[in-house]
Amino acid sequence: MRSDSDAARERLRGLSPEEIAEGVRELHPALREEPLSLLEYPEEVVPLLPDTELATTICAVGLADAGWLLEFATPEQRVACVDLDCWQDSRFSLWRFCEWVDALLDAGDHTLAAAFDELDLELWVLALRQMGDFAVLGRSAEPPRAARTEDGVVFYTAHSEAHEHRLGEILRTALREVPDRYWQLVYGAMYATPAECEQYAARWHRGRLNDLGFPDRERALRVYRRLEPEAAAVVEAGRSAQPPGLVASSKLPQHLAGTLVGRALAELPGERAGDVLGAILAVGNAIAVADRLPLAEPESIEEALRKSARGIDRGLEALAKRRRESPSRILDQTEPLDLFRIGATLDPDLRPNLSLGDLEAEEEQADWAVESEVMEPEIIGPRDD
Repeated sequence: MRSDSDAARERLRGLSPEEIAEGVRELHPALREEPLSLLEYPEEVVPLLPDTELATTICAVGLADAGWLLEFATPEQRVACVDLDCWQDSRFSLWRFCEWVDALLDAGDHTLAAAFDELDLELWVLALRQMGDFAVLGRSAEPPRAARTEDGVVFYTAHSEAHEHRLGEILRTALREVPDRYWQLVYGAMYATPAECEQYAARWHRGRLNDLGFPDRERALRVYRRLEPEAAAVVEAGRSAQPPGLVASSKLPQHLAGTLVGRALAELPGERAGDVLGAILAVGNAIAVADRLPLAEPESIEEALRKSARGIDRGLEALAKRRRESPSRILDQTEPLDLFRIGATLDPDLRPNLSLGDLEAEEEQADWAVESEVMEPEIIGPRDD
């Protein structure tokens, strides 16, 4: 085994960081840790992985073993990991966030201190409130028996042994490394309104998720709106389309290999094919959000892309027959989103596991939410571990 590892290290030394990063991306996320761990300078490769790819890699590896990956990650990558794994719609999972905090603790004081500024203050405040109670005592007041203090002013009492360890590490590191942030954390834990923290945290999260190519669920649900083949619009051929999707790559994803859309895509000019591929993958993004798939899980990417290809294939087939044109020409002149909508209209199995009435009600709610931009965030409390 050692000789195999030595041989692998030698092969890796002959590759550039960019070549290694591209090769790592082609592996299943669960298989990426080994080649990364063999690198002499992983800090040159880990930052080259797309934010979403690092998140899926860490989730596949397991947070218990991910501290060193977070240590070499960029600030944007660490923020994306939390955004993708700790939220579902506008619901924030505090217990999952605590698991990421544990991984940051394993990554070392420097990484933890950086994360105090990188991650939203509101998330830290919500987590601290869940982990313990905070108070400033008068000079003559006796602190509670189990209370601790790092600064002699603010006392805290943890809600469990596990939280006591987390709190101690968080507060000691913050006071030593970023004292200004420390006081924001402890005073926020004492005086900030949870509802206000939740609202702001959800707003920041929503904007960053959009930047990663994931629409709000209200908008994502539009992927399931009915569209009959005869109502599909013809767009100008060669027009640039959507932002990048779940897999930001110029290569054809394996989930499109052997599909009608994959063959049609291969017949388009290179630059146009890249634009259309981005739009196809954006449909996968919308499906992942609309179906409430865990965005950091590798299986979610695969499931969303398979469903996207299946629906677009169905729409291509129907339009090619109706218009008597080649699938590649149809793909060049029709938005992939519309092709999927046609496919989902013709194949009810592609639609979410909701009754028609429920789906229509969600779509009506989506229209109202998109127009008004009103959010009602929810917070899921951590397990009492």
